Amino acid sequence: MTTTYCERHADIETSLSCGRCRISVCPKCMRHAPVGIRCPDCAKVRPVPTYNVSGVFLARAVGAGVATAGLGGVVAAVLIFLLAIPILWWIIIVGLGYVVGEGISVATNRKRGRTLKIVAAGAMFVALTIITLTTGVTIDIFGLFASGISVYIAVNKL
Repeated sequence: MTTTYCERHADIETSLSCGRCRISVCPKCMRHAPVGIRCPDCAKVRPVPTYNVSGVFLARAVGAGVATAGLGGVVAAVLIFLLAIPILWWIIIVGLGYVVGEGISVATNRKRGRTLKIVAAGAMFVALTIITLTTGVTIDIFGLFASGISVYIAVNKL
């Protein structure tokens, strides 16, 4: 049997090799993968495309979030002002969370990730601020509860 040495550490003797490209690797530079041992080059993990949110998609998410939150907040405030039944106010607020989350999701081609969740939470803050300043319905305990549910729904859409 011939002696092999690590490709990256020429002074370390090894009998291990990358399962993909077959170069010799030592215990220092080997990476464990679900399919065996890999060299550092073959083991580089690439993000799943669904979670790879580029700057363009982030800008689209911010634009869609501000637009849906602004317009949705104004429409919700008008509906709340016209309707005298409090339970409908809370349903409108919760529905707004779905609309904002769905708007951001559609604008980003259904991408997901932490940055999009932050954008959705910020957009809901804008929408709820508009509703609170114009109607004041989110100040009571049920309004706060509905607001929390709406933020939860918007964030979990992404």
